[in-house]
Amino acid sequence: MSAHTGHPHDPATPYAFDNDAPDADRVLSSLGEMLDEYTTARLARLGVAEGARCLEAGAGAGTIAAWLADRVGPEGEVIATDVKPQHVRPHPRLTVIRHNVAADPMPAGSFDLIHARAVLQHVPQRREVLARLAGSLAPGGVLLVEELEARWAASVLDTPDPRAHDVFAAYERGIRAVLRANDNDLDWCRHVHAAMTGTGLSRVETEVWQRSWSGGTGVCLLAHFGSRELAPQLSEAGMEAGDLHFLAEISLDPRLVMLGIPLLSTSGVRAE
Repeated sequence: MSAHTGHPHDPATPYAFDNDAPDADRVLSSLGEMLDEYTTARLARLGVAEGARCLEAGAGAGTIAAWLADRVGPEGEVIATDVKPQHVRPHPRLTVIRHNVAADPMPAGSFDLIHARAVLQHVPQRREVLARLAGSLAPGGVLLVEELEARWAASVLDTPDPRAHDVFAAYERGIRAVLRANDNDLDWCRHVHAAMTGTGLSRVETEVWQRSWSGGTGVCLLAHFGSRELAPQLSEAGMEAGDLHFLAEISLDPRLVMLGIPLLSTSGVRAE
């Protein structure tokens, strides 16, 4: 699973979230809980054959890489890359590489499938990286790029405290300011389709996925742990300490119901 990895003050890895942070594993697991059921279904529909060679760029916790490794069977291979890959668990058909997709050469060879989730939106060279990923496909290979849209203000569906609507609106303003300060393109998720077409890939298709989550699960946990990790930056961006405390508490309340932030999932195929 790709994730926000790196350090917000490192220009070589300008990601808002850090895999070395104390709550990094919880942020990554929350992302996985929220997104993996959709991503794996999308990959299955795109077709991951036995014996395939796959690249998971920005593997995060490695859950999607492990799913791919199970899928390709004993004759297949999956390479998982990340700037900080320490959360990726070992798998007999999984090769894990410490790799900066924005600066390091692509792994050698061509791939039947390349997947990147919540990665390129954090990379200033995102269009160049997208082109390099497309160029690393084998003929007939598939590129799947999935990006999150930072929309929290209208995500509260049910709440024991109506203040949640205003606090999550404040959280959206704060998180978008933090992401923008880290060179994140907040509109990139809606530009991937055209950018992928521009690389020469064909059959480009975009889907959008969301579902609801109760407090203590999915997107609520993502808000809980993400806001804790980014609390200093969110405060600097203008979010009040009281709102941060309220968000941390209500995001664990099972009476809270939130719509997951949108995942835009775009696929394209290299000509045979």
